[in-house]
Amino acid sequence: MSKTIHVVGNKVHIPDESRISQHDGNDMILFVGKMSYDPNIVATTYFANQVFPKLLEKYPSLRFVIVGANPDSRVIELANPHIQVTGYVGSVEPYYQKSTIVVAPMLTGAGIQNKILQAMSYGCCVVTTPVGAEGLNICNGEIAIADGTEGMTEVISSLLNDKSKRESMGKQARMYVIDHLSEAV
Repeated sequence: MSKTIHVVGNKVHIPDESRISQHDGNDMILFVGKMSYDPNIVATTYFANQVFPKLLEKYPSLRFVIVGANPDSRVIELANPHIQVTGYVGSVEPYYQKSTIVVAPMLTGAGIQNKILQAMSYGCCVVTTPVGAEGLNICNGEIAIADGTEGMTEVISSLLNDKSKRESMGKQARMYVIDHLSEAV
């Protein structure tokens, strides 16, 4: 007895070119995800406590914006003048449009991170960890993959200092999802 197996991979809605990241600002690091999900809680608390303070030393106007429904108390406690926890928002699009860098500092969890694919579809500059990049065949610098606190701090610092690199990565990221993960593929 033989059965046909069909594999349906991740697909991403591709926003119109007029709605993508403008790379205008230089002060907002963004995380998007369901904030009651333990891997997102671990990622944001790690970033807020280990990486972000090092970045603030060099970039005192930097903000870390955490967008996502049902923030756990551990996430809510991160809020301060430099860290905003929004909770649920009607649309993440304005946040993607205004972000300088989108981070997915995943330390746990498995599989392709839809939060990364969505950010890529908006042409955002994305920095993640090896765990966050699992399942993606990144080979042309579409996103930055950094390991450890120092690695992530260095990569983000470098990108904060280079708007043209952020724009280039965003364009490559958008093309990656258009070519490999869009509804047209």
